[in-house]
Amino acid sequence: MPRNWRSLAEASDGIYTVDDFKQSLYQLIAQQCLYARFNHQSTAFRIVSAHRRDFEEAVELMGLRLGFNERLAFCYVVPETVKLTPLDTQDTLFLLVLRQLYHLRGSTGELTDEGDAIVGIEELVATYRSITGRTLETKNQGVVKGLVKTAARCGLARLIDTPEGDPQPFAVAILPAIAEVLSEHAVGRFGAHLKSALVSSDPSGDGVASAQEAAREDA
Repeated sequence: MPRNWRSLAEASDGIYTVDDFKQSLYQLIAQQCLYARFNHQSTAFRIVSAHRRDFEEAVELMGLRLGFNERLAFCYVVPETVKLTPLDTQDTLFLLVLRQLYHLRGSTGELTDEGDAIVGIEELVATYRSITGRTLETKNQGVVKGLVKTAARCGLARLIDTPEGDPQPFAVAILPAIAEVLSEHAVGRFGAHLKSALVSSDPSGDGVASAQEAAREDA
């Protein structure tokens, strides 16, 4: 990578500034996934995509690997040598349930042209309960919205409006980077733990801890 971004900014013939490169790197690290289709990420995605080797070297210094999905036009970083801060248990389970739902939608060809899996709240809540044996609070919409917003900060999901007349107040779009950030390996390990200790009477037992570890290793 360059010792600074000045040479790359100068080579852009005034299109980008040094601060644009700095902001793009910060945004990539902070948000973990960048999509060309989202206005607030499109500039950063274009800069990173056009200077891949420079950004690959920059994130490698932080123990991260930069990856791209060419067809769906997004990029992401995943840790190679560092452990992430342990996630809250409910956040961990929620993300892995989203990953499982994405896998199921993809297996049946029910993804949008952008690669999203659209899931209604009722289905999400029912799936969460069937997989984890736990109840996801729905009386207060803020609980589910808060969990989705946590996933959104990593580029894994977002809230979307439902059609007029739909009894559900909103739906969840599970974004395609979830298949890269949470690998099939994590899903497989998660499923095995659920079949053993996760649904036991002790919610703080080894099953949850192991599921969290699977998520951290593959996130």
